[in-house]
Amino acid sequence: MLDRHCLYVGIFQLIILAGVANGEFYSSVDSMQDLAQVEEELLNATRSYVESQQKQLDFYRRYVEQIKQEHEWATSQLKLDDYLGHPLHAFRLIKRLVQDWDALIFEPILANNAREEFRAFVEVLSRDLGYPDQSELQGAIKGLARLQKVYNLATSDLADGIIGGFTYGSDLQWRECYEIGVQLFDLGEYQRSLEWLQVAFILLQNSPREEKDEDHYYSDIREYASMANFELGNPKKAGRLLSQILESQPTHSAQQTQKYLESRVSGKNVKETNPSWFSNYTRLCQGRRLPEERSGDPLSCYLDGKRHAYFTLAPLQVEPVHLDPDINVYHGMLSSKQILSIFEEADKEEMVRSAVAGDGGKRTVRDLRVSQQTWLDYKSPVMNSVSRIIQFVSGFDMAGAEYMQVANYGVGGQYEPHPDYFEVNLPKNFEGDRISTSMFYLSDVEQGGYTVFTKLNVFLPPVKGALVMWHNLHRSLDVDARTLHAGCPVIVGSKRIGNVWMHSGYQEFRRPCNLTSDSYKSLAYRD
Repeated sequence: MLDRHCLYVGIFQLIILAGVANGEFYSSVDSMQDLAQVEEELLNATRSYVESQQKQLDFYRRYVEQIKQEHEWATSQLKLDDYLGHPLHAFRLIKRLVQDWDALIFEPILANNAREEFRAFVEVLSRDLGYPDQSELQGAIKGLARLQKVYNLATSDLADGIIGGFTYGSDLQWRECYEIGVQLFDLGEYQRSLEWLQVAFILLQNSPREEKDEDHYYSDIREYASMANFELGNPKKAGRLLSQILESQPTHSAQQTQKYLESRVSGKNVKETNPSWFSNYTRLCQGRRLPEERSGDPLSCYLDGKRHAYFTLAPLQVEPVHLDPDINVYHGMLSSKQILSIFEEADKEEMVRSAVAGDGGKRTVRDLRVSQQTWLDYKSPVMNSVSRIIQFVSGFDMAGAEYMQVANYGVGGQYEPHPDYFEVNLPKNFEGDRISTSMFYLSDVEQGGYTVFTKLNVFLPPVKGALVMWHNLHRSLDVDARTLHAGCPVIVGSKRIGNVWMHSGYQEFRRPCNLTSDSYKSLAYRD
C-alpha cells in the first residue's frame, strides 16, 4: 500500500515529530492565520537553506573537477611510479587524502551545519507559533465531510474547486483526494471515503503520463476502495478489486488485505440514521423553509425610537423574524470601528476550543461544536458601549450578564442544535438560568454560517454589525424548548460572533411573571 505518510507528513513535520502543537488551528479561521505565518517563515528558511546548500554543492563540484583533472593526468602517464616519484606530486596526493578530502568534503557533508541550523529554526518556530499535527488534518477533513453532509455538496464538485455553485480555482490533485479518502476511511466514514477514492482514481487517469504509468498508485486506491466496500457490506466487489490488483502485482500487500478480509464478517449496508432535528436543520442551513400558513399581517421591519432615550435620534432598525417567542434582529448596532476594537480586546486574551456542557456540568470538547472562543468583560470603552446597547435594547439589568463570549468558527465550523439555557446542572456562580441571548454578528460570511431555529422554521444569515435577541425562558422562568437553535457550518469565509447571556436572578422587576404560567406554550416542543 502506498506509504500514506509521504502524502501528508512533510519534512518539517518529521523534524518536529516529537514536538507538541500549540493549541488548535482548524477550529478557528483566526488561528489558521497563524499557520499562514508559519508557512511564510518556512518558505524563507527553506529558500535560505537551499541556497546555502547550492553554494556548498558548487564548491564540491569545482574541487572534484580539479582533482579529477590532476588524477586523470597522473594515471595517463606511462609509468605511475614516475609521477609519484616526484616529491611534490607525492606530497600533494598525501595532503589531499590526509587533509583536503577530510576538511573540505567529509566534515562539511557529515556535519552539514546548514541543515542543523535549519532544524533548530523549525523547532523554535514550532514552539513559538505552533505546528499542526495529525489531529488537525483529521479535523479539517471532518469539516469537509460535514459541509458535504449538511449542504449536499458533491465530491466531484469539491475536487474541482466548486462550492455552492461558485468556482474558487482551488481544485484538488488526485493525491489530495486520495488522502481525504484514506482519512475518512480511518474515521469510519466509509461511503464518503469511497466517493473520494473514486474521484482520486478518475483524476489519476487524467494526470500526466509519468504518474499514470505508476501502477501501484492505482493499486493503492483500489485496495482502500475494496476495504471501504467490505465495510459497507459489499464483500464481492471488495474481492474483485483486490483480484484486479493481484493480477498485475502478485506480491502486492493486497495479499494480506485479502486474507484479513476473508477472516472477517463484512459490514452491513445500514442506512445512516440522523437525529430527529437533522432534516429541519439541513433545510434551514441551506436557506429553505417549510411552507407554513400565517395568520394576521406579515412581519415587516420598522424603526423604534421609543425603546429608550438613547435611540431617540437614531432609532432602532428592527427586523422581527418570529413572534412568540419573539426573535428580533436589530441592524447597524455596531460599527466596523467598534467591531475592530472588540477584536483588539479579544487579541489580548487566549482563544480556546469551545466546549459544551457534559455530565455534571463538566465542559467537554466535542465535534458538535467546532469553534474557538474567549471572554471579554465590560471595562474597556468599546465593551462599555456594548453593555449599554444590550441594557437599552433588552431592558435587562446588566448585573445579571455574563462576560461577552467572542467566538470564531474554522473549517466547517458549527454548533449543532442546542438550547442556551441549562435547566439542570446550573453552574454555582449563576444567579438563575439564562433568561435571554444577545448575539452580535461581528462579520459577514460569504457562504453558510446561518443561525437557525429548528423548531420555529427560522434561519438568519449573518449580517455584520447586527444584533439578534431572544428569550430562552418563559415569564414563569420555565425553559422555552422552542428556542432550540444552531450555528450552521461555515462553507466559505470566517464567522465571528459575540454572545452575551443574561441571568434571570436580577430581572424580577424588568420582566416580571404573569399571574398564570405561560410554560404551556412550549410543552409540545419538548423532546
